[in-house]
Amino acid sequence: MTLYEKIKAIYPDLTDADFVPMTGVITLQNDSDGKGDYIKEWSHPTLPRPTEEQLA
Repeated sequence: MTLYEKIKAIYPDLTDADFVPMTGVITLQNDSDGKGDYIKEWSHPTLPRPTEEQLA
């Protein structure tokens, strides 16, 4: 399961628009360093950033 899918499972009300680069409120990034995707920025106005435990 991708990070995007995990976040959508935790918060099913999120839309694809929330993840759109430059206009969305959630930015996922992968630095191609072997560590995979991570949440670069979370500025959703009502939902808290998920914890590592929630994402696991």
